Amino acid sequence: MTTRSPSELVRESIAGAERALLVGPGPATVRALVAELRDRRTGDAPPPQSVRLLCTPETVDAALDDFLVAADAADAMEAGRLAVRTAAVESSLAIVDGRAMAQFSLPAAGPAPATVLGASGGGAVDGPLAAAYEDRWDGADEVSVDTPGRETVLDTFADRWPDAAPDLAALFDAVGPGTGDEPLDHVTACTLVAARNRLLAMRLGDWAESVGVSSRTEVARAKARLVDAGVVDTVREPVGVGRPRHRLVPADDRLADADPSELHAAVGVDLRG
Repeated sequence: MTTRSPSELVRESIAGAERALLVGPGPATVRALVAELRDRRTGDAPPPQSVRLLCTPETVDAALDDFLVAADAADAMEAGRLAVRTAAVESSLAIVDGRAMAQFSLPAAGPAPATVLGASGGGAVDGPLAAAYEDRWDGADEVSVDTPGRETVLDTFADRWPDAAPDLAALFDAVGPGTGDEPLDHVTACTLVAARNRLLAMRLGDWAESVGVSSRTEVARAKARLVDAGVVDTVREPVGVGRPRHRLVPADDRLADADPSELHAAVGVDLRG
């Protein structure tokens, strides 16, 4: 029996796999799997043909609570690389190309990810065990993700603002999956990029709501937080009669000049303060 982090366990489990079924993973393992599938899509390592997750509804809700994790899961599901079903599961194991491996999650102190222990199963039990969980899979409830995929978000943003799209992609990468208390979420990231590129606030809200990124109200709240923090400002556009329009602009040089990783760190401090 060996100790592995969720990311290490996932990476080893699907390495060279044709098919993998993960049963009863915890939220940290689900998030690690989604990240690994995205990394394999954009990197050199070949992704498995398919990975299936069989877990409880509560695990799915906890794992996909973060927008970017859910968006990456949506991309993987759309491409056929990931399928998720829910059922009442008591055991935790991985069945990879017919070979079973037990998993056990242990709570970890502090912010470190939970430790996962893996133990390879014996060949004599692999076949019956795999067949039993195939039956469980067939009877489980299918899960769909309502969140738009990251590719959809970035592609639709690029359709409207092609010059600003690389900034959004880079800032999403810098933000990464949230922990629930991060000051810089996906809506704030979109608003920062809009200000960096001097976009109209109303058009940003229209795009966000039409794609499913957020509501106009959430964009307005993100704008207000950034204005209060002294990061973003607005200027009124002379558009004549009708609804006033405001353009988002940088309030300090960092927003205009910093690369996304520096921007993420600096703005996070401002918003926390």
